[in-house]
Amino acid sequence: MTGAPYPWLAPAWQALKEQVDAGRLAHGLLFTGPQGVGKLEMARRFAQSLLCSHPDAEGAPCGQCHGCHMVRAGSHPDLTELTIPEGKTRILVDQIRDLAGFMGLSRSHGRHRLAIIHPADAMNDASANSLLKTLEEPSGEGVLILVTAHPARLPATIRSRCQQIRLPMPDAARAREWLAESVPGESLDMLLALGQGSPLRARSLAEGGALEEWQAQRRALLDLLGRRASLGSLVDRLKDGSMIEWVTRLQILVDDVIRWHMTGADDPRVSGIAPREDLQALAKALDLQASFQLQQQLLVWRQGLDSNVNTVMFLEDMLITWRDLARS
Repeated sequence: MTGAPYPWLAPAWQALKEQVDAGRLAHGLLFTGPQGVGKLEMARRFAQSLLCSHPDAEGAPCGQCHGCHMVRAGSHPDLTELTIPEGKTRILVDQIRDLAGFMGLSRSHGRHRLAIIHPADAMNDASANSLLKTLEEPSGEGVLILVTAHPARLPATIRSRCQQIRLPMPDAARAREWLAESVPGESLDMLLALGQGSPLRARSLAEGGALEEWQAQRRALLDLLGRRASLGSLVDRLKDGSMIEWVTRLQILVDDVIRWHMTGADDPRVSGIAPREDLQALAKALDLQASFQLQQQLLVWRQGLDSNVNTVMFLEDMLITWRDLARS
């Protein structure tokens, strides 16, 4: 049993609980880990545990006390969350200044006064500098929980004043086991590949019909390479979707094609993003040299998405390259 929101976060939860029990919880906590591991859920559940009147032996909040009810309602006076305001791209310095005032108040109901900042790497220089003052002079019961997938983007002065709690992605077996309970009967390996190893993302994708969408996209790509479909038809299918998702899926797919060429279909590192027959068809259409060229070009295309692009032109350029490499 664990108080953590997901089983793969149990070791980190236990480490935090031991600190709480020993009375040596840090004033600044930095929750880090890849996208989709459950960092924010962990931060929120841990905050609720600290504000709960009757946590169980594993530190899980009871869910029944007044503190738990207020946390769930978003109205606990000792807990606040900071994130990027609507219409903005960064956490603003005024938000951090308001936070300093909040953290300086006496606690109202719980044992601590808590703030969760996510994504912490969205703070600009002024915001980070302002937060530094709060971290350097914490109140007795105050705990700041910073959440980010990119800790290196935070100033070293912030990182050095926080205890970093690393939250790793579960291994494939544990991820598959958990996902099977959430979406039984689905293509688990394919979902996990689409979710880049995250069972949480995989579950969300399954609920959004991603498997059917990806199957249609994959078949359309094979038809294009086999000259059974036009470029325009595939562009029309893809243009309203996420280009980052599309390129990421193609990166995983091409990596699998390269493994197919080099070590065969039974390579345990093959992700499962495409069924065996599709990988075989792609390996037939794209030789090893073409696959390596696409692997490098996909990195370029992915970097290009960090700026504004014309989606139709972007897709046309990409798909013409795929088609030409298959033809050669």
